[in-house]
Amino acid sequence: MRTTHFIASIVALLLLGSLPGRAFSLLGPFSGWQSPELGYNVPNGGNEYGGPRLRGDEYRLSTPVVTYGIDGSFLEFFGVEGALAVDSAFALFNNLTNVSAFSSTLEEFPLKADGINPSARALGLVDLKTQLLSQILATLGLTSPERWCWSLRARYLVNTTPSYSVVNFNYDPISGRPSRYINGSLYSYVIREIYNGDGTVSFYDAREVPVDSANPMVSLASTISVNFQETSDDRVVRALSPSGRYFTGLTRDDAGGLRYLYHPANRNYEGAPAGSFRGSPSSGGTAAAASSTLESPWTIAGSTGQVGTTAVGTTTTTSNTLQLVNLAVRAGVDRVRFVKVNTDPVLRQNARQAAVTYPEVVSSNGVVIRQVVSRILARPDILISARDLGVALYVPVIGDLVQPGFVNTGATLDGAAEGPGNVEPQSGYTFSKVGVYSLNRGNTDEQDGQPGNIWGSFDGSTNAPVLYPIGSKLSDLEAAALYLKGN
Repeated sequence: MRTTHFIASIVALLLLGSLPGRAFSLLGPFSGWQSPELGYNVPNGGNEYGGPRLRGDEYRLSTPVVTYGIDGSFLEFFGVEGALAVDSAFALFNNLTNVSAFSSTLEEFPLKADGINPSARALGLVDLKTQLLSQILATLGLTSPERWCWSLRARYLVNTTPSYSVVNFNYDPISGRPSRYINGSLYSYVIREIYNGDGTVSFYDAREVPVDSANPMVSLASTISVNFQETSDDRVVRALSPSGRYFTGLTRDDAGGLRYLYHPANRNYEGAPAGSFRGSPSSGGTAAAASSTLESPWTIAGSTGQVGTTAVGTTTTTSNTLQLVNLAVRAGVDRVRFVKVNTDPVLRQNARQAAVTYPEVVSSNGVVIRQVVSRILARPDILISARDLGVALYVPVIGDLVQPGFVNTGATLDGAAEGPGNVEPQSGYTFSKVGVYSLNRGNTDEQDGQPGNIWGSFDGSTNAPVLYPIGSKLSDLEAAALYLKGN
């Protein structure tokens, strides 16, 4: 039941000639075989929101509208400047056109969309907007191609000699074939045993190595599931370092991943978001009160003059109320829009219940059904907040995605299937509010400490970076950095 738009793209590629290599990676729940031993979900290895998926087993949002809100904990620490950075991140996605309107070669998107702010790098600042952009990509169903270009599928000992199978989880957005290129940068791999401090093996990994680029052009999605232990080449580590790095938008591969996932020609068997019901909500604001505006159950969408037949996948009641056609074949929504809702800063919920309503066309058992889908939301789908996130080993965690739920709808057709499926829109992005800190090793003093990464807002202009917590003085941080370096 799945179709793709790749055939036309392949023809266009052949007509236009050779183009720079590229690739994207798909995000979903970890498969049973994706174990820490093989380099997946490594303990203390950074944020792991899921594992890479094979094309066709992707997970995506089935709603074109997602709400977000900012709570009081975030505003207290990051202030108005931080809230503006959050709004700017979501606006970048809202300003995109429908993915079906992207050009066949995606040339309107750059191969390189990042830069370095020297002052921010020297002070260990991490750009708030850039990190949030990558978290939004994770919610949309993409993950880091730099992380998963090469991955171990299995390890087996023959006598005392290990044998490995290595797989490529990156896909070219033009041809749809597996690719070892990312935004024109070619990657190879080297298999390594990664050791614990006590000399025992922690895990095994096929580490990405850029072949022909002094500074590989990285994707915005590269900042998802960043784990520097997985990269053996200094150029990759340098390219993925968040200190002082900012992104101005999507790279070509990021756009290609979104086009694959959300193109209307990509049809998957999937469900509506949790809590959805059929019909437009009435002024009462509840699903039960919406029956007066529901469609008639006695017609098949797209037909004329047919009566007495209930649409497949629906049920009726004595009041002739149609129920939502939930699991069905759905097309990609073409574009996801993020809408800000007024959030109570203390209660962390919507100041007033919000209604999300949109029309859709689904197919069930070959019957085309038009319906209106609604959700009544007591809290934002995505809640932006701040707190102490604990540590990884001894280093404070700077940010965390409250992972959206993955629902394997493909398994309802085939119990062994690992997709495709839904990404539920309910999630959250939580930022550390620890503030300025230093890292010491051994019995040392303040001057021996190394400054840790902290949040800031900056770009490629000559404007001074904004430092968080809001109200902090850049001159104080500069003086502290000089002191810690012994100057």
